[in-house]
Amino acid sequence: MHYKIKLIQLFTGVLTLSATFMGIADDRTTCKEIEKQCIYKTLEKVSKWQLERLNTDTYVFEGYEKDAHMSPANEGSHPQGWVYAALFVGMAQMAELASEKGDESYYKTLFDIAKNGRYLFGPRIYNADDYAIGQLYLDLYDKYKKEEIITPLKVVFDITLLSPPTVNLTFEEITQKSNVTDKQFVEHFGQRKFPYRPCKNRWCWADALFMGPPVWTHLAKVTGDNRYLDFSNKEFWATVDLLWDKEDHLFFRDTRFFDKREPNGEKVIWARGVGWVAAGLARILEHFPKDHPQRAGYEDIFSKMMTRLAGAQQSDGLWRPSVLAPDRQPFKETSGTALMAFAFASGINQGILDKDTFMPVVLNAWNALNDAVQPDGKLGWVQQIGHSPDKVSKDDTQMYAVGAFLLTGTELYKLAEK
Repeated sequence: MHYKIKLIQLFTGVLTLSATFMGIADDRTTCKEIEKQCIYKTLEKVSKWQLERLNTDTYVFEGYEKDAHMSPANEGSHPQGWVYAALFVGMAQMAELASEKGDESYYKTLFDIAKNGRYLFGPRIYNADDYAIGQLYLDLYDKYKKEEIITPLKVVFDITLLSPPTVNLTFEEITQKSNVTDKQFVEHFGQRKFPYRPCKNRWCWADALFMGPPVWTHLAKVTGDNRYLDFSNKEFWATVDLLWDKEDHLFFRDTRFFDKREPNGEKVIWARGVGWVAAGLARILEHFPKDHPQRAGYEDIFSKMMTRLAGAQQSDGLWRPSVLAPDRQPFKETSGTALMAFAFASGINQGILDKDTFMPVVLNAWNALNDAVQPDGKLGWVQQIGHSPDKVSKDDTQMYAVGAFLLTGTELYKLAEK
């Protein structure tokens, strides 16, 4: 099925671009002009707000609201878990940009964080959420060329290669009781509880395509060991075969959503879920060999998905929590929007997406994301940790959205002409 990008989006995007180049004033708290210095100023502001909440004794981010799912007992709050990792992915790109300007402070902070954690991972070596932080370690390795940075990563992945998981990709949560004590088995690591979902030993949920394959692909590139690439390629296509909707050119979050429908009859496509896939594909393609026989397949689904997503962008530049049913939950949502905006910008920079066609989509999204930044640099309108479309408020924030915002801004910086 062929989808056309809404003309109103293209028109408003062109107007925005024209206005910024004409120097029309903007009284908002951030700098929205598509000009390098302006973009960098915004990235600094958002980064500063986040880094001010880093406890440099514990290397844990603090000061979140009680309902932000960042308690010490929550699996998402593990310092080497996916919430932190998603921030660090964007922060590493900010560090590279700052370094080009002579500012090494971001790299120093990230290196201190990684070194303090001994370059280790979350406790579940088969779960993509817990090795997503490998993206930070690989970016630091590219910078410093210290072998110890990626040694634990290679150990974990070599174990996986020697004993690859073979579980079914159907998503379900398992509860078991002891025959002796009659108590339920729960996985504990420190104070944190980790629910048991067997399929997460493989990439059975959309988010995993951001957390996992970019690490495997990048490691293959820096080591020259194609075993990592071969494993990632095999598992990636198993996930695509499972979750890719060939009709709508989008991804279901996991198997629980195959038969679910919105009140308007559309499928339930979660903005952040499909955003993880879009951003994950962009990250994969950064390091995937140009001459690999299956690269064209990656680019094909990436292009189809981004075209479909462009048509679902709302007139204010954002995507709603439910992509195909924006009116059911008409909340602004910045985490999914930022992930998609990054993917669009990266796709343009990599020469996969047509700039004339998709640049207005990026500009609309960037303007909307800037509007969600509060005067102190806090990024609002972030849906909290979850797995499906849900409510959002202007004061909701999370680290993964900040990471996605930084990814978007650093890619847009490359696209700016002055």
